[in-house]
Amino acid sequence: MICLVFMAVGDILCGFSKTKEQLFAFRVIAGIGGGGINSIVMIIVSDITTLENRGKYQGVLGAVLALANGVGPFVGGAVVQESTWRWVFWMVPIISAPAALTILFCLPLKHQSGNYGEKVKKIDYGGIALNMASVLLLLIPLSGGGVTYPWSSPFVIASVTVGAVMGVLFVLFEWKLAKLPIMPLRLFKDSKCSFLYGQTFLMGQAYFGNLFYFPIYFQSILKYTPLVAGALILPVIISTSILSILSGQYMLRIGRYMPCILVGFFLWTVGNGLTIMFDRDTGLGDLIGILIIVGSGIGLTLQPTLVGMYANSRSEDRAVTTGLRNFIRTIGGAFGLVISGVILSNTLRRDLRGRDFVSDAVIAELTSSTYTLDQKGFSEDEKTVILKAYMKGLHYIFIYYVVCSGLSLVLTLGVGNTGLKAKKPAPAQEVLEDQKNEPATTQVNESADEKKIGV
Repeated sequence: MICLVFMAVGDILCGFSKTKEQLFAFRVIAGIGGGGINSIVMIIVSDITTLENRGKYQGVLGAVLALANGVGPFVGGAVVQESTWRWVFWMVPIISAPAALTILFCLPLKHQSGNYGEKVKKIDYGGIALNMASVLLLLIPLSGGGVTYPWSSPFVIASVTVGAVMGVLFVLFEWKLAKLPIMPLRLFKDSKCSFLYGQTFLMGQAYFGNLFYFPIYFQSILKYTPLVAGALILPVIISTSILSILSGQYMLRIGRYMPCILVGFFLWTVGNGLTIMFDRDTGLGDLIGILIIVGSGIGLTLQPTLVGMYANSRSEDRAVTTGLRNFIRTIGGAFGLVISGVILSNTLRRDLRGRDFVSDAVIAELTSSTYTLDQKGFSEDEKTVILKAYMKGLHYIFIYYVVCSGLSLVLTLGVGNTGLKAKKPAPAQEVLEDQKNEPATTQVNESADEKKIGV
């Protein structure tokens, strides 16, 4: 409920923002709520199901999330085309109201004993602060390096250096000082989980990059309206939803997650490779076919990777495993979008620099969209030169996503194929092994108590 309030209030304020600084600040508020909802929903699903059934329900959840990711841009494009962008934010609190009522009356809650104030004190504030500082200090220079400031500038060098130091301090803090760390280092003891977390970081770059740059390609190069561009992302979303459900059914019946991940990253890599063929004349049939392959790969990997983490970690670590996985994927997406933006900006500057009809200010505008070309008074030949450079930049970005999904495919060799039905040791034995600093025995099933509440 608190997360819903944060998201609703943040989006209301976003709709009333008058400057980009206000919009960024209010988006932080909304993002806190949205991120919390995303993790808590997955934690609830993992808590009320057994490991054996978890793939099935996580698959359904993945399908719902994919559908929402697809419907959102479609509805948003229609709203922007017919009204104002502010209603894109104002719609969220309208949707949040029935969601809050559903949670209030339909979600069974069990009161937890203990002092609320003492629980709040256990929150890892130091880890959160160090982590945010590290990420921001690394992302800011990366986003402006080579564009706003030279890579050799003192600002870029200092920011990257301090950000790296903050990252090291964050790890040390989580290891030695945090009472309830947001990133317990024991989660990385099992090599299978480490490989899965590495895949998650790379997956975030390709996943959020695909969802962000496909619509830009549709609008900027193919000249579709926002509404049509939103509709064209549906092949990705529909195939993702269908394959996510099928992957859950496969894990339920076969009791293995590795085949889904392996086939999924293979299809995703092939699909990303085929996007390099996109150009200004790509036909609708080719476009839809390639997008279906990409979506199928996403659907087969999105939730099975999470189930794989559950299968190779202790049952009491489910909540922190879920939160860490979502955090790593989001950070991967942030880094991926920043790097993609740098690739596009540098490509445009390199290919258009020296052209007397294109100023630096126009190049900066082109980084986000070519929609303003028709308003700049360019001739058809000049537009052709600009669009050619823009398409070249998008090709480099698509190649980058091939690398991300390809490396994820390679990492699949290390994730193992832990069964979802085998017997696991008692919790007391797990704790004893952890205290001895030995790798935790692979977790492959749930306790008897969990089975009693499994659905």
